[in-house]
Amino acid sequence: MADYTKTNYRDVDDRHGMHFLRDELNCENMGVTVVECEPGWEGKEHDHEAEAHEEVYLLMEGEATVTVEDESVEMREGDAIRIPPDATHQIHNGDVESRFVLMGAP
Repeated sequence: MADYTKTNYRDVDDRHGMHFLRDELNCENMGVTVVECEPGWEGKEHDHEAEAHEEVYLLMEGEATVTVEDESVEMREGDAIRIPPDATHQIHNGDVESRFVLMGAP
């Protein structure tokens, strides 16, 4: 039998619109987070150089801008962006609700 773990992100604690699934799914080598952004929401500016892991942000619904270093990248539904570990980045949500899936791994 396959060894897998299943959860629904809506059943995971909501931490200011962020649903961290890594622990719920028993992930060993990657993180997965669903972010539900209210209009005007901004994430924390950060990088992952210390952890040496890259991230992929997939915008499932809405529209937003992701700032990578000093460059603003406009995101539409279905767009994905890979962010290297040493790049400072931040999500800026627009005027509508948005939903991202964030994945990170070494």
